[in-house]
Amino acid sequence: MNVSDVVFEMELNGVDTADIANIVKLCESKGYHSDFIDDELLKRAYNAYDEYNDWEEDEYPSIEKFPPKKQYS
Repeated sequence: MNVSDVVFEMELNGVDTADIANIVKLCESKGYHSDFIDDELLKRAYNAYDEYNDWEEDEYPSIEKFPPKKQYS
């Protein structure tokens, strides 16, 4: 993953340009590891993606459109 890929992904996800510049400076010395970048984003109050990924399971119950065919014996 290139530096430009990391910057582009943060821009797409709405990270402030000042925060992007600070994270890139930190990554130059420590390396571009996704765990490190995620931790830095969480320190700057950006929410984790996993928190938003659970909404499908909690909010909407499953719906069965057609019941199974009755079986006569």
